[in-house]
Amino acid sequence: MKLIYPGDKAFSRVLELIEQANAKIDIQMFIWRDDEIGNQLLDALIKAAQKGIQITLRKDLFGSIFEKSEENKQSMFHKPKHFKTALYAYMIDHMYHDKRKPRGYHQKPNPKVGLFLSFPNVKVSSTILKDHTKYYIFDDQILYIGGVNVEDKENGADIQGRAYRDYMVELHNETVIQHLKSRLAGLPYDDALKVEFITNAHQKEAKLVLPNLISNAKESIIMHMAYFGAKKANEAILTALKNGVKVDILTSNISNLQNDYNRKLLKEFYQAGASIYLHPGLIHAKALLIDDQIIIGSTNLNRAAFDKLGECSIKIVEPAFKAQFLEADQLLKNEAKRVTHNNELHYHPLTAWFEKIAS
Repeated sequence: MKLIYPGDKAFSRVLELIEQANAKIDIQMFIWRDDEIGNQLLDALIKAAQKGIQITLRKDLFGSIFEKSEENKQSMFHKPKHFKTALYAYMIDHMYHDKRKPRGYHQKPNPKVGLFLSFPNVKVSSTILKDHTKYYIFDDQILYIGGVNVEDKENGADIQGRAYRDYMVELHNETVIQHLKSRLAGLPYDDALKVEFITNAHQKEAKLVLPNLISNAKESIIMHMAYFGAKKANEAILTALKNGVKVDILTSNISNLQNDYNRKLLKEFYQAGASIYLHPGLIHAKALLIDDQIIIGSTNLNRAAFDKLGECSIKIVEPAFKAQFLEADQLLKNEAKRVTHNNELHYHPLTAWFEKIAS
């Protein structure tokens, strides 16, 4: 198994895997933007479809909220206006206004989408799933799972120029892939497995498993995390700190969403003894190293992940993979600034309160 980071390496690898596929490709994706990288992946899938490869894509309509409110505002698979998601997109666009974004929400047609959908060996589901999961399965032999959406900013930098930092995990193991499918179909979580999945497919498993793992840590926790806020996760972090566990938290200096609420919580964790590292780019990762257990995937430690969205993260206990993560951790910490005083975590209380309610 291999840890893939940052985003640009993630896309170059997935393009290789699409080209190498022989019979079948399954994709679950939250955001797929109509931009350069979105079209590169679509072109690769069209070529695969022309070869007769069976392609199943589950593209969540709920993700179009962010496709139409951020960056170039162009959705790949959700061009038609949908009232409920359009309302949310309008709210997010105005809450996190940036003059570099285009005005309005007009969707430019992309004829390649129609071509892709016309193949009889292509099946696309594009309803509201509220599933934040991101993974690819190639020929039931290779799993590619993590936190990377399909969009240019994951491939380099966002519209504000912030470099994105995110992870995918590549694993070649047919047995593990079949286990993932069984887990998504309802098989219970097994903490004893060296490779297991934490999924919200049938129950809100993240809010049950992750706080338990965090609060029962023995020595150390390293978090690379985009968003915080779930009550059980907050309590678990504070419990670990109270128990003398060394906790390092690396996150964005300025987040794209719920920045003030993040900082409010980070200040609480810092005051309780956590080491906080603020990265100048955007930490979109959802990764934890809890003693010897590494969790990487789509699951943030916020209320949406615990109570509202489908999620899936892979949990791995394997020394060589831990070494890969620790190498990435050191690289990111070298790019970040460690907090040394409360004043470095200032926030606006009213904005933090509103973000808490909205998250």
